[in-house]
Amino acid sequence: MDLLLFALLGIGTGAVYAAFGLGLVLMYRSSGVINFGYGATVLFGVYQFADLTKTGKLVFPIGSLQLGGPIGAWPAMAIVLAHAAVLTLVVYVLAFRPLHQAPPLAKAVVSVGVMLAVQALILVRFGSDPRSIAPILPNDAIDVAGATMPRDRLYLAGIVVLLAVVLHAFLTYTRTGIASRGASQNEKGAVLLGLRPTRLAAINWIIAGVGGTALGVLIAPIMSLEVGTYTLLIVPALGAALIGRLSSISAVVAGGIALGVVQSGLMQATTQYTWLPQNGLKQGLPFLVIIAVLALYGKSLPGRGALEEKLPPAASGPIRPWLIVLLVAVAAVAMQVFSPTWRLGLITSLTAVVVCLSLVVLTGFVGQISLAQMSLAGVAGFTLSKFGDAWGIPFPIAPLLAALVATAVGVLVSIPAIRVRGLHLAVVTIAAAVAIEEFIFKNPRFTGGLAGSPVPQPELFGVSLGIRGGPTDFPRPAFGYLVLAVAVAAALGVALLRRSDLGRQMLAVRSSERAAAAAGLNTARIKLIGAALSSFLAGVGGTLMGYQQGQLSFETFSVFTSLGLLAVVYIGGVSSVSGGLVAGVMFSGGLMSTAIDQWFGLGDYETLILALGLVLGAVANPEGVAGMVFRTRARFRQASPSRSETAEPDLEERVFVTDGA
Repeated sequence: MDLLLFALLGIGTGAVYAAFGLGLVLMYRSSGVINFGYGATVLFGVYQFADLTKTGKLVFPIGSLQLGGPIGAWPAMAIVLAHAAVLTLVVYVLAFRPLHQAPPLAKAVVSVGVMLAVQALILVRFGSDPRSIAPILPNDAIDVAGATMPRDRLYLAGIVVLLAVVLHAFLTYTRTGIASRGASQNEKGAVLLGLRPTRLAAINWIIAGVGGTALGVLIAPIMSLEVGTYTLLIVPALGAALIGRLSSISAVVAGGIALGVVQSGLMQATTQYTWLPQNGLKQGLPFLVIIAVLALYGKSLPGRGALEEKLPPAASGPIRPWLIVLLVAVAAVAMQVFSPTWRLGLITSLTAVVVCLSLVVLTGFVGQISLAQMSLAGVAGFTLSKFGDAWGIPFPIAPLLAALVATAVGVLVSIPAIRVRGLHLAVVTIAAAVAIEEFIFKNPRFTGGLAGSPVPQPELFGVSLGIRGGPTDFPRPAFGYLVLAVAVAAALGVALLRRSDLGRQMLAVRSSERAAAAAGLNTARIKLIGAALSSFLAGVGGTLMGYQQGQLSFETFSVFTSLGLLAVVYIGGVSSVSGGLVAGVMFSGGLMSTAIDQWFGLGDYETLILALGLVLGAVANPEGVAGMVFRTRARFRQASPSRSETAEPDLEERVFVTDGA
């Protein structure tokens, strides 16, 4: 009976999964965007509702308006939904409409940037104090099949079903709905008929934003009102959307409610059956659902925008020893002369470079999107704690073994992803990141719980290479030199990989899997090799983070950090080593973050500034910083009479211009 009760209690949560899934389907079908920021934008409206009903204050992204004292729930709901319509439209017009014909990776990066920006905006505008909302729907007890449950769960399910019926009628019987369906199947044909796909997309986005916010407010009384909770609702919502194969409204609703019911039942089952995993079973279910759906229907899922999967060119120029020596010398001198604050920022950037290069290999060379790289880094970091602290394995054997463990996990995660690419692969990896965080990182037996996991300082031949010395000697330059050496080795290794036969095979797979297979390449094998190399680099970066922090906690390797990593690497230049270096500088806590805090005193707004910069950068320059520099140099040299008439361009420029044509 208890199991039945808990299953029924999951109807309310499942209703929100279904509502969010419907919103994701509307956005995807109309614009080819899987909006990872959907939950965050909904949460902004929920926070607005909480403040309106408590204090009468209406908070905007910029500024606020005092409406007197507290106002009623339904007037507050009307105000919040009107604002949600405007906010969703602004986000679409400014961030996604310019990318209507952009590659899926660019859309994914902007979506991640929007999510991070709205999250940071919520913290800036509403603070971190918890909110609570009084019940809106009737929640008196009702008997269902012998179990007693609050009535509001059934109301929520009924509202979602009604919303689905209205949405189906809109898409089936209205001119705008029929046009939206037609444009999603054949956009060029819709344009020839005089339709405007971007206008249709804007209408669908507004519907999704308003509907999601309404359900978000209604469920707030029975959910934890926190930034992370609402934002990560995107994962089970994606599971519901995929159950409906990104098209069937009724299947999305049924799948979402079923997910909520099964999740709630599993939570109760773990208390009755001790052999079930006690951590992450609820959150891991959507990952298993997503894997199963993609394994069965991955090739047949709608792929709007699939013909636009071209990534920025992967330039291959000569390795210039003088430039490498110069950069290493500058970094080595800076490690000595920088103040402790700036030295820590430099060390953080160099550590991030190693992890960023893992995405250069996987995404830039192989063409596989990953939103789980920091999760793999975390696997290596926590494994290093076990090897070094619990088992006494010395440096450098312990970090190498830990990186190999991360490699094994990365390959395991990549096996189900072999059948898909593009945005569907992004869905798999973000679900995998959530599953790793819930199953492993939040498991006290593996990570130490609130106490964290200690990581012993590295020592080689009796010489301490750790970051901690005396009370006034932090961070120690010796650790900085260790990180610098590893970063240089990683950068040279990735550069040589780009020039090798394996690197050229990876680029062939990235360009066209069918053409590569027709040429005799084993595309699945190349993908797995790329995943293994990428995971190993991420693992090495994770061990450096472990040594740097000394005491690891799961927040260091959260899903949001993985999302931010992809965004900064894309903006830096996902297809080149230099892009990985730029991304390391931009990484949170690195040199750019230090400059924002030290020079401008805006440390509290660091995440918001960086997230907005990522969105604007991806919209204005899809090639990334490194790609922009390469292309500018190539065009300048081609336009120069002395160069064009008397000399051949360097190999770097020849390959870049050819690949980018």
